[in-house]
Amino acid sequence: MNSHRSFADRLRSTYPVILDGAINTELARKGLRFSSRQWLTANLDAPRVVADIHRSYAKAGAEVHIANSFSAARHALEPEGLGDFYELINREAVRLCREAVETAASHEQWIAGSISSYASGFDPRHLPPLETLSRNCSEQAALLVDAGCDLLALEMLFDVETAVAMIEAVAAAGVPVCVGLVCTVNAAGDMMLDVQSDAKSGAAAVRPLHSALPEIIAALAKVATPIVAVMHCATAHTAGAIEVIAAHWDGLIGAYPNVGMRDSSGTWCTSEAQSHVAFGSEALQWSRSGATLIGGCCGSEPAHIQALVSALQADTSSGLRS
Repeated sequence: MNSHRSFADRLRSTYPVILDGAINTELARKGLRFSSRQWLTANLDAPRVVADIHRSYAKAGAEVHIANSFSAARHALEPEGLGDFYELINREAVRLCREAVETAASHEQWIAGSISSYASGFDPRHLPPLETLSRNCSEQAALLVDAGCDLLALEMLFDVETAVAMIEAVAAAGVPVCVGLVCTVNAAGDMMLDVQSDAKSGAAAVRPLHSALPEIIAALAKVATPIVAVMHCATAHTAGAIEVIAAHWDGLIGAYPNVGMRDSSGTWCTSEAQSHVAFGSEALQWSRSGATLIGGCCGSEPAHIQALVSALQADTSSGLRS
């Protein structure tokens, strides 16, 4: 890449690192249905679509781009008969991302490899046993780093057991790791790991975020440069999640929430989502609360990232004048 600094060095600067926005809902907006075979093979069958999304985020000002490897673990591809394409899909994810952002913008940029808890049909019950999950995550991490990723993004972590297994599996990759925890607020107002986790483990597995963090943080001991992030949650819950994380974790914090929500038909709805400018304003508050890596998840688009960049730049300029 056109960078003279490592990503770890960039994280040490005082200005927040700008993450990109959604890939999957952007693919869906362009006609690729979630969980379908065409969605899983987008890197091979629709490379221009994938590259155009990455290119748009680079032009919007994103510095970190998450390659389209979210659904490319062995246990996600093999049930769909795509096991033979496992390595190619992952390597193409990184190549498409890197080539697109290099040609779109000249500022420093880095590539993150996504390794997620995605299983067939977005159903956690289809995840393999932890031993197999760990082996698959370790293999995918090594492949993505070999393909050129500067960091790894562990995404959609709903429960402690799965999160710890995935963190320990990728620690040996030797690159920074962003741990993406999905949080929500229950009826009592407590910040929780998202209740979707009980689809696999039962309601007893649902944990308050504050009680889950010590085990997750302990697993990060062998990660060279760890980031604990809240992601794929409502923007309204993001500041509260950052506050809980900051109370237990004195390291780097990330935030990339959703814009809108999944509707009853299973598609993503942004009809009642906040405006781009409002998203930028909220993101500014996440930065002031201690978030170092900031971007968007499902429903966000390049205009949200551009608004985020503008809000941070305006805040920095204001601070310099005062």
